[in-house]
Amino acid sequence: MAITVYGKGGRTFRCLWMLGESELEYSHKSVDWSQGESRTDAFLSINANGKVPVVKDNDLILFESLAINYHLAKVRAPHLWPNARESEAIQWLAWGMGELEGPHDAANRSSAAVDLVRIEIALNALRKVLSESAYMLSETFSVVDLNTACLLLRPQFRSLAASDAEIGDWFARCTSRSALARATA
Repeated sequence: MAITVYGKGGRTFRCLWMLGESELEYSHKSVDWSQGESRTDAFLSINANGKVPVVKDNDLILFESLAINYHLAKVRAPHLWPNARESEAIQWLAWGMGELEGPHDAANRSSAAVDLVRIEIALNALRKVLSESAYMLSETFSVVDLNTACLLLRPQFRSLAASDAEIGDWFARCTSRSALARATA
C-alpha cells in the first residue's frame, strides 16, 4: 500500500509523527508552502487548496492534518484509534482544534497575545480527563494524545504544558516518543 505525505513544517509534522507511530511505510515529499511550492501547477493537481500537509493513500487524497490523522488511525493503524470510545475521540479531536489551535491561530493572525483565560479553561478540561487515566482516553497512547500534544508543542503553550502539575507528566510521555523525534528531525 503506497502512502505519500506532502509538506514541510507547520502541521505536516503531525502527520509524520502519526505515520511514525503507525509503523507504516511511506514516502515524504518536501513541499514548502512558505516558499510557494504548494502553488505550483504540479502540486495544485494533487491539492487544489494549495496547502500542506496532504497525504495520498493509494487513490485517496486527503488534506487537513486532523482528517489525515483520523484516517490513518481509523483505517491504517487501528491500535492508535480508541474504537471503544470513538465518539469521545472525535470530541477531543474537535476540542483541540477549537479550544487550543483556534485561539492560537487567531492570536497569530491579529498579532495579539493568546487569550490565556480561554486556554486555562480548556486546560482544565484536559486536566480533568487526565486525572482519570494515563492518557486522554485510556492507559494507552492514541491519536487523540498525539494531536493534543502537537497543539501544546507550540511555543506559546510548551512551557505551560511541561510545567503543569496535572498535564506535565502526560505531556512528557507524549513528547518523549521516538516517533515524534523522527518526525521533527
